[in-house]
Amino acid sequence: MIAGIIEGFYGPPWTHQERLRNIDLLAEYGGNTYVWAAKLEPRHRQLWLDPFTELEVTEFTELSIRQKTVQVLIGLTPGGDATTEQVINKLQPAIDHGCHGVVLSFDDLPALDAATKHREIANALIENLKTQVWLVPTHYAGITASPYLEELIDGLHPKVLVMWTGVHVVNDSIHAHEARQRTQACRGRKPLLWDNTPVNDAMMSEALHLGPYAGREAALRSEITGLLINPMEFATASQPTLVSALAWVNDGEPYSAWLNFVDQHGWTEFARCTAFPDDPHWPGARPTDDWWHAVVDMNPLGLEAGCEPWIDGAKQGAQLVLDARRLLGPALPRSQSTVLKKITLALRWRSWQRLPVLLYGGGPRLRPVIINDEHGEFVYRPGSVIAATCLVDDEVMRCLNTD
Repeated sequence: MIAGIIEGFYGPPWTHQERLRNIDLLAEYGGNTYVWAAKLEPRHRQLWLDPFTELEVTEFTELSIRQKTVQVLIGLTPGGDATTEQVINKLQPAIDHGCHGVVLSFDDLPALDAATKHREIANALIENLKTQVWLVPTHYAGITASPYLEELIDGLHPKVLVMWTGVHVVNDSIHAHEARQRTQACRGRKPLLWDNTPVNDAMMSEALHLGPYAGREAALRSEITGLLINPMEFATASQPTLVSALAWVNDGEPYSAWLNFVDQHGWTEFARCTAFPDDPHWPGARPTDDWWHAVVDMNPLGLEAGCEPWIDGAKQGAQLVLDARRLLGPALPRSQSTVLKKITLALRWRSWQRLPVLLYGGGPRLRPVIINDEHGEFVYRPGSVIAATCLVDDEVMRCLNTD
């Protein structure tokens, strides 16, 4: 079964060294696939027609031979006027330099009338490159057929794998019966699951996703051809979810695998700070003082510098909670000093709320919980916006609303 990563997010792509390290991690934890398809890699999408540079093809070779058990595929988003010859010529060097297949990324394009062309390009690649060809269709979410999907599948080479993100673009849960419905919509072709987790690009950029792989029932494994998770731009911070997802693929216990991994790296408390109330690693409605002290004292080493705003914000928020609880202490007399302390707390809290990060379950949380309908068009779904107060807000308001 295919299991691994599709680096397919919007935002700064991973470095070559980050890719190598995560291929090593895949091999260590039972993964077997890495897909190079970051949206902002210039020659993946924007400059798709430009040949890969000499450095890029050298790096493709290094990625492909890094681990014998991990295959590497190269993604491309051809432009609307692309010819099959252009796409073949573009991708041939990747195969010549050791890559194990190619991925046509037709997602997020206004191309629902281009199914015939997408099918023809995929079939031509199978015939000419003699390698694996996977395809991300323009209609990639949902469980219904559409004119685009019907035209795409009609005559598509049987070895071309067609990707699917689940019912929605981002999903809290994915069930086996949903995958079966997608298979039916694709005329018996089981989907290759592109799972948009722990990705935090675009409208999700204020959240940091460090939690376990959850909400995917075990029966789903037999209804898909594989699982590729889409990580964050933070290659190291994506690893807890990756390790957990690989445990799920290999019939292990995803939460235990996650907990072992974050405990080993000293990231457990920080991960809980970034959770939301429905997450399995949520710290609870009213964590103890000991937990808040642990957050203030935590030092999660090894994460990217880009994670520092969340780390600093988590520590500041934890200190606010501890200070608010002290002001609620029964032995604290009413005094001018107490009034000033509450005003100071309120001002600190207001500054903390303005930090550009989401922590402790706060919102509004924005996610692309949208679906492709029977026409292949995106439809807004409830759950795309969740308004909620966070643990810090609750504790500070409890203090400020008490005489």
